[in-house]
Amino acid sequence: MKLSRRNLLSGATAGTLASLGPGLNVAFGADTRDVLVVIFQRGACDWLQMLSPAGDSNYIAARPSIRVQTSGATAGIGIGSMGSTDFYLSNAAPELKALYDAGSLAFVQATGLKTTDRSHFTVQDMMERGFTDGEIAAHSGWLARHLASLGGKLPTLSTVAASSSTPTALLTNSATVAIANVASFAVQGGTTNANLLRAMNQSNGATPSAYKQLANDTLSAVTSVQASLAGLDNSGAAAAGYTNGALSQPLRSVAQLIKMNVGLTVATIDYGGWDMHNSLVSEFNTRTLEFSRAINAFWTDIAAYRSNVTVVTMTEFGRRLQENTSQGTDHGSASGMLVLGGNVNGGRIYGTWPGLAPSQLYAGDLAVTTDYRQVLAEIITKRHGESDLSKVFPTVKYAPLGIVNAPA
Repeated sequence: MKLSRRNLLSGATAGTLASLGPGLNVAFGADTRDVLVVIFQRGACDWLQMLSPAGDSNYIAARPSIRVQTSGATAGIGIGSMGSTDFYLSNAAPELKALYDAGSLAFVQATGLKTTDRSHFTVQDMMERGFTDGEIAAHSGWLARHLASLGGKLPTLSTVAASSSTPTALLTNSATVAIANVASFAVQGGTTNANLLRAMNQSNGATPSAYKQLANDTLSAVTSVQASLAGLDNSGAAAAGYTNGALSQPLRSVAQLIKMNVGLTVATIDYGGWDMHNSLVSEFNTRTLEFSRAINAFWTDIAAYRSNVTVVTMTEFGRRLQENTSQGTDHGSASGMLVLGGNVNGGRIYGTWPGLAPSQLYAGDLAVTTDYRQVLAEIITKRHGESDLSKVFPTVKYAPLGIVNAPA
């Protein structure tokens, strides 16, 4: 069997485990920057349902069967306004309302990428690389460029994809480790293969040095994670409110890494299933219920670390204003973002609302008024040590919205 990092570790199947390669730092220790957690709502989340202008006459007319109501048993949760437009949070997200009221969570409405493309795969790729129509395609991910710009040597588990694979946003970052579940992060084959690696590492020269280094780094990382996990007081996690859903598990793993103090700097999470062309209401509410509960559970779980954590969500595009004949929505343009953190100026909706009158739409869609990169740029600049934004988003002029505060 060919020896490789992918063969050596479990808990990261199909992932890029390049951080355990020769010459990389395997020391563990806290980083002084915030932990940045990026959640990608893959499938194009309908933010006209997540945070809707439920009383807008154009919205009511366009969505006669699926619209969010302003009153009644299933009404949306009144959350605030932008200009003269009132917004209602999905009634499946009461936990997000509580975080919003506490000042820890902010929304950004009408965000996205100004592109004519409506392909999930194409636009996800564009967003994760950080370019749009008329710009030169990047050959690396925006997060990878940001981490490269920071410079220096980070701990082995500084950059984690909490999934079975590494996202395009981290493309070219050789330090990314894909860990679907911290509890199962180990050497493939268990103790037998771990002992084999130790034997290889202690050999008298028969084994190539690169293999020895790989074995040493692998064992160091696994041993450190397992020791940290064994000594972790994780009693609060059980009461935090995690579910068995698809977002709770990766968020729980990220929370464990934060509390283990392994030097986590960036974590990415995918939460898909938002492509709802049919029967939107029931599917959306189910998905949003998990979205809300999992994020709230994570925030509860890391209560002692909140001042050094920022969570941001994104999605490739929003949905059409007009519902389709299957009581769903098709691919649109603008969507929305959520920002949660101990240094977030929460309890507000940021951005500019373009309106839903026919003359205000972009090809029948909600128009993008805030480039999603502006939100990311503010976060990485103020909270994550970025000093040269041109290396991350070369075409974006820094124009912070005031969503987060820089360190005092």
